Amino acid sequence: MHFKCMPYTTVTLRQDVAKRLRKSRGVGESYSDLLERLLDAQPAKTVQEWMESLAPLEGRALFTEAGRHRLAADQCRPRDSRTRRKGNATA
Repeated sequence: MHFKCMPYTTVTLRQDVAKRLRKSRGVGESYSDLLERLLDAQPAKTVQEWMESLAPLEGRALFTEAGRHRLAADQCRPRDSRTRRKGNATA
């Protein structure tokens, strides 16, 4: 959303980059909104950031709050895959 009193900055882009940005814009989305969306969509740098990014998906059959806590705990104390396989093996 733009207002007359809002400050602005002119950015110079190569034409190929500007074309890619135009194609990426949603209907009614300003370039500021587009750039903000792209910047906010950066990949998580840590497991904790990734886990926090999943919070809005809770209840959509991906992870429950308990499941996220279990995943976070597993990151703190990873299981030994050899032991896990032995425990699940059938004789």
